[in-house]
Amino acid sequence: MTTINNASPLSQMLNNAFEKFDKDRDGKLNSDEFKTFNEILKPGIATDEKGKPTVDYSERMDHDSDGLVSQDEMNSTGLLMPADLCDPSLKSMLDYLLLKADPLAIEAARLLEKETDEP
Repeated sequence: MTTINNASPLSQMLNNAFEKFDKDRDGKLNSDEFKTFNEILKPGIATDEKGKPTVDYSERMDHDSDGLVSQDEMNSTGLLMPADLCDPSLKSMLDYLLLKADPLAIEAARLLEKETDEP
């Protein structure tokens, strides 16, 4: 597992993904944007015996409790991720999401495939 810091491949991967998931380009992920972004976080989240995540990153990352997650909030929250998914180009994460074949994972993959400068 790799932990987040601003120079790490994990940080670069998450920041690149954040920009793609921030559909309205306001620098924050609202609850709908975060729901899909959460698919990227799932490989690093422990689950209980029923497969339910043991951490709610939407709450954990929202430091100011405004219902939005900023890039700074994301970067200041400790995260773990399998090292093989920390490719800043997002290709490894894209491949992982496509293999899951889950509707939210497919939506997340679709967002990762988009160019960052699209409206």
